[in-house]
Amino acid sequence: MTPLLPSPDHYLQNLITMTSPQAKRMWRRAIKEHFNCQCVYCGETYELHELTLDHVRPRCFGGEDLTSNLVPSCWKCNQAKGSQNWLTWMRQTFGINPSREGMILSHIN
Repeated sequence: MTPLLPSPDHYLQNLITMTSPQAKRMWRRAIKEHFNCQCVYCGETYELHELTLDHVRPRCFGGEDLTSNLVPSCWKCNQAKGSQNWLTWMRQTFGINPSREGMILSHIN
C-alpha cells in the first residue's frame, strides 16, 4: 500500500528521484488506497482507475488540493455532488449513514 502523505510535495521531498507528475500520481493513488478503493459517498468498490478524487470543500469555495480535502469518489457521485456541501448532498441522496459520515469527518479533520 502506498503511504498517505499530505500533498504531492511531500512525496517529492521523500523520493528525490521521482518527478512531480509521478509524485502526484502516487499521492492520488495513496488517497484511493487509504479508503480501500471505495467511493466514500455510495460505498461501492471500484478499480483504482475508475475512481476520481472529490474536493470535500469545493475549490470554488476555497477548498485546496490537500489530502485532508480529497476523498475517492465514483464518477457518478462526484458529478452529482458537484460543488454542493458534501454532508447535505450525501444525506439527501443516501440518507443518514453515521459510519460513512464519520469516516469522511475523521479524514477531513
